[in-house]
Amino acid sequence: MDKGQEILRRLETIHNLPTLPVVITKLREAISNPNADAKKIAQIIEDDPSMMARILKVVNSALYRGRQDVTSLQMAVARMGFNAISNIAMSTTIFSIFKSSGPTGFSHEDFWRHCICVGIGADVLYERCKDNLSKRYTPDILQLSGLMHDIGKIVLEQFFHASFRQAVTLSVEEEIPLCDAERKVMGVDHAEIGAVLAQRWHLTPDFAQVIRWHHKPMSINASEEYSELIRLCHTADYICNLERIGDGGNLTAPSFDQKVWGSLGLSVGDISEIVDAIKQQSAHSEVLMAFV
Repeated sequence: MDKGQEILRRLETIHNLPTLPVVITKLREAISNPNADAKKIAQIIEDDPSMMARILKVVNSALYRGRQDVTSLQMAVARMGFNAISNIAMSTTIFSIFKSSGPTGFSHEDFWRHCICVGIGADVLYERCKDNLSKRYTPDILQLSGLMHDIGKIVLEQFFHASFRQAVTLSVEEEIPLCDAERKVMGVDHAEIGAVLAQRWHLTPDFAQVIRWHHKPMSINASEEYSELIRLCHTADYICNLERIGDGGNLTAPSFDQKVWGSLGLSVGDISEIVDAIKQQSAHSEVLMAFV
């Protein structure tokens, strides 16, 4: 059995691998119901005090704040809208179930900032090239795709800590992308590990495909149905790493598939405006404010 197969086998036997709480499942079902209302959504969120606190924090921030503080969760849901609530709920859950397990070569805070900004970047890119795309995406899908694209790194950090630190060190020493260093050390990379977690969490195919193929967007194994979403996240990830927006643990920028530019209808000259837009929008991100 090679190293990669051994890692995947061990991952399948980890009993304390985090699972999504019931409240997220209930929230997903409620929001997808066309008859959902703010009262029902609020009742679900009230079962998670941490999530409720973060939502109230954001609704009373400068972005949403009215003349009076909002103390009612139902009023917060009505004011912010279901998409914003969904983003904060999922991000709060992910932030809370993955705790730092020690030094790894990158800051957890900067890591999550990177992931959130990749989601913002995917949204920015989509707005620039949506006329060239065959599918339409809502901001919550784009932002959550970015938030979760590197989730495999956290799994490696917590459950294969020594090997992951070795990969981070190797990435610096050989000046190679972290995913390449992971494969050298462990035989698998964080995209493959993240795909296992996506399966455990029963994530929808769009998120699962982004997690699995965000470093190989042109792979013949990637689903054609979600190829545009994968390419948007691949591009946003590259830009955020290149411009050091947050820290995804990649001290050497990951490789970029040049074919993606053409498939999205973008040019290299667009990068400057895209970076400016990502930085500007991140300053007003509900998810970032919930995280800080």
